[in-house]
Amino acid sequence: MINHKGTQSIKTERLLLRKISPDDVEMVYKWMSDPEVCKYERWSPHQSVDFTRGYIIEVFDGYKSDYTYQWGIQLGEELIGSVSIVNVNDYDRKATLGYCLAKRYWSKGYTTEAVKAVIDYIFFEIGLNRIEATHSVNNIASGRVLEKVGMILEGQAKDYYFCNSGFQDSNIYGITRKAYKRK
Repeated sequence: MINHKGTQSIKTERLLLRKISPDDVEMVYKWMSDPEVCKYERWSPHQSVDFTRGYIIEVFDGYKSDYTYQWGIQLGEELIGSVSIVNVNDYDRKATLGYCLAKRYWSKGYTTEAVKAVIDYIFFEIGLNRIEATHSVNNIASGRVLEKVGMILEGQAKDYYFCNSGFQDSNIYGITRKAYKRK
């Protein structure tokens, strides 16, 4: 049974996953304006704090829905990235995972820790059966995150999506709740 609760705070060993608020604008702007962070993203680097403020207001407004799953990743007092679950499909009981992290926090295990907590929440609190994710074949670090959390490489698609670096061949990952429990 699916029990949508929306974005609830999740505490991990080192992180707090929480709703992004308008007060976070300066921190969010830091990573969303970085061309290196946005290299494989579908959105352009933010050009101003005001643009980021508008984005956050949209996200914050979305929290009114129990179908919105968008967390800020907080380390200490700083918001360093985000994790989201989108394309929630109740009929097929599946959704798509996405994440983004400020460059200075790459390769420290924070994304893996946050993503694992979100997968746990989506499977065991919300009740979905499958989570999917894709990444550019050129973004090897993103693939490592998905593998570390137990997702399974299911295939590759040519020119799967268009981003700031042009069309990208993508690796396609997925995992079911049953397979995740076994890991």
